[in-house]
Amino acid sequence: MEANLFSLVDAADSTRIFAWGMEIMEEDTTTAVVYRRDPVTGRTMLGQHRSAESALARYGRRVPLVLAWEFDEEEPLGNSGPA
Repeated sequence: MEANLFSLVDAADSTRIFAWGMEIMEEDTTTAVVYRRDPVTGRTMLGQHRSAESALARYGRRVPLVLAWEFDEEEPLGNSGPA
């Protein structure tokens, strides 16, 4: 099993974090768990997705987001639309 941390950040300002996540890869499956706290209501939200990219596609429909891997030194991956 391997796990990689990521965040979904504002496309215009990568210091504004929309959600935190962890993608977990096993031999034949990948899943991503996403944590977010709504800034207006303070409500905590957890989500499970097929991958970090599918989480980006899901949340990126409402808000322009990019995927930033914790280990990345380069620019975040942009939202290319629904997966």
